[in-house]
Amino acid sequence: MKPLKEILLIKDATINKVQFDKEWFFSLEDMAFYLKEDLSEVEFVYLPMLIDGEREIVKCCSFEDILRGRKELTE
Repeated sequence: MKPLKEILLIKDATINKVQFDKEWFFSLEDMAFYLKEDLSEVEFVYLPMLIDGEREIVKCCSFEDILRGRKELTE
């Protein structure tokens, strides 16, 4: 399993993200591609995000949601 650091994910330009209520949310699709893992069990919310100059509603998850979902998958 690839180790994660939130600060590195925030700096990574290949992962679409949005800050909402002082918390970062990452595109679930981008995170699954980045980690090369199935993240279908990770809890998510739909948030508006600017992707390639267009506003889209995207499945997003927080850093904690990703960690919790990955932990549950390995147990």
